[in-house]
Amino acid sequence: MIKEKILVPPCAYQGGKQRVAKDIIDRMFMETKYDEDTQFYDLCCGSGAISLELVNRGIYPNNIHMVDKSPWGLFWKQIGDTTFSTEMFQNWINSVPKDVSKIQEYIKGLSQVHVYNTQLDISYIFLLLQASAFGSKSIWIENEKWQNCSFRNYWLPTETSSRRSPVNPMMPMPNTLLERTEELSLEMEGVNGYYDYIENINIKNNSIIYIDPPYDKTTKYGYEFDYMKFINTYKSKNIIFLSEGRKLSDNAYLISSGREKGGISGERKVAHEEWLNIFNE
Repeated sequence: MIKEKILVPPCAYQGGKQRVAKDIIDRMFMETKYDEDTQFYDLCCGSGAISLELVNRGIYPNNIHMVDKSPWGLFWKQIGDTTFSTEMFQNWINSVPKDVSKIQEYIKGLSQVHVYNTQLDISYIFLLLQASAFGSKSIWIENEKWQNCSFRNYWLPTETSSRRSPVNPMMPMPNTLLERTEELSLEMEGVNGYYDYIENINIKNNSIIYIDPPYDKTTKYGYEFDYMKFINTYKSKNIIFLSEGRKLSDNAYLISSGREKGGISGERKVAHEEWLNIFNE
């Protein structure tokens, strides 16, 4: 029996919706009527969990529009138009030290290279940086430099550590990262990727729109977006789904109350709520 392929994001990403993507798409499909011509917009798409779940459910990639001003937008644009080279990315993967204790130093060096010196390799370097980001925090480009750079180190538990397993310097490690991007380059070909501001995108009427902005009072991603202004502009001719940490619509669903997470020290972090707000007229 052939096992069904399930697409997953390339790497860990703070704020990504991989854990709740199935629940969000379940609700999206319950609330809408769609056919083979329906267009789906994934705004602030990041690592792509929602779009990937749409494809897992049978939506054609060429009906999906993935928009992000961060380098994620460039990655998905290149995946969609087939300009992302898995051969070139493999060369970058091969450059990562095999000694896991030396990976952090190597990644730090990559992050200090001015972007204009490596413009052809932005998406490949970005994936390595993002997979190595401490806490999976978002990395972006500003003034030709990589921003928000703080990277994992290889860590082994001590006798007094609450955590008993090692912490790798990348999530996932290089070979798995390569395998995921190779699969995405095949299965997501034709997706409409936009490395641009949302305000510059032409939204077609009668579309299904999903927005996943940085949650209010949480870590920002380097770019601001007035999503309520956007919603008020487009909700009369589309149905819009907004993820936020609070209820903002009369038609809203608590997707998840989150889960507490423990750090290396064993300290518990308070969980936040995941609300899916629905807007249409």
